[in-house]
Amino acid sequence: MYLQIMCSCCGHRSRKFKYDRFSRTEPAEEIVNAGWDSFGDAFYCPKCVKTWEKRNGKNRPLWGKQHTRERVYQVMVNDLLREIEYLQKGEYDL
Repeated sequence: MYLQIMCSCCGHRSRKFKYDRFSRTEPAEEIVNAGWDSFGDAFYCPKCVKTWEKRNGKNRPLWGKQHTRERVYQVMVNDLLREIEYLQKGEYDL
């Protein structure tokens, strides 16, 4: 399976991260280490992270690395649940 996230500000897409059911945390670490951040459910690329304060002010900071890891992980879990649902319906084979 592959994971690719998109910046909620500029639309920039991350590179595709390959992962399987057993290495769920690797893409999350790589995305955070590449400089991506989040605010709520929205992801922001490294370029937009640098300009966040100008656009939103100092009193509205991004949510940080741990939250971003958790959001990426949740996206991956949702993908897995969707895959299981398709398999149960018999809509496609792995």
